[in-house]
Amino acid sequence: MKLKSAALGAATVLLFGLGAAAPAAGAAPVQQGTADRAPCPETHSHPEISMGSTGTAVRHAQCLLQHGAGYKNVEIDGIFGRITDIAVRDAQSRCGVDVDGIVGPDTWWCLHAFNQ
Repeated sequence: MKLKSAALGAATVLLFGLGAAAPAAGAAPVQQGTADRAPCPETHSHPEISMGSTGTAVRHAQCLLQHGAGYKNVEIDGIFGRITDIAVRDAQSRCGVDVDGIVGPDTWWCLHAFNQ
């Protein structure tokens, strides 16, 4: 049990940064006013992406993860790497969708829901 708590703590620091509080598991996205909306331009393209994917869609997902869902350590670099994968899986768990690390239709919906 101690090992699981330590791993959870390490994952929290990895995803949310030192001194940041992790959103509660299963927490509903917070409704924000128009001025507070995440600065993630809509791409109108939501292809399936996963570990190893690169490009504009990955950058869009990373923006939604960082600015809407609170994963401050997700770098918006267009490369779907380890930290993006961990954040996607955590967001999937929070939204109640299949936790598989693949950003498909349900996960895109989830990521946009955090930014409403």
